[in-house]
Amino acid sequence: MTPDEIQLLADTVKIGFPVIGTIAGTLIGGISTYVITKLTHRHDAKKELTKRRFEMLIQTANDVTEFEHLIGSYATEVSNKVHGLAGALNFEEARSNIYTKNQPLRRARMALKVLSLKEAETNLENYIELTREVIRHGPNLSKERASELAKQIVIGPVEFYESLAKEIALN
Repeated sequence: MTPDEIQLLADTVKIGFPVIGTIAGTLIGGISTYVITKLTHRHDAKKELTKRRFEMLIQTANDVTEFEHLIGSYATEVSNKVHGLAGALNFEEARSNIYTKNQPLRRARMALKVLSLKEAETNLENYIELTREVIRHGPNLSKERASELAKQIVIGPVEFYESLAKEIALN
């Protein structure tokens, strides 16, 4: 090899390696930025879904609580009416509220279906089934049955809240 060829080879190595290093560094930096951004976005999306799920669970509990208040008031008024007692509320107003202000219950049932919470949905349906007897028969119930149903309804859907609490704890 001639001295010129050796010099050319030396210059190529001196210039080429830094250029190759710069290109390799750029590629590594670009790929790692892409991967980190993708992972961060996935994590943020998962975090947002978890937050929305938690909000829906809390809203569902609040909706059931609203219905629980309505049916509890009505059951108490039915029991009072059957026993011949004067109630704190108007019986007809309590009855009307059951039929006209039941949107929170519908919202809660829909949310449980959307969230695929079978256990909570079953527990809520069991509670609703209990309330149907009071709604259906109202003041035509016997004194004993009216008192029994009123006590059970006022206690509330404990199993429902317990199953919902399990879901909230998972979030």
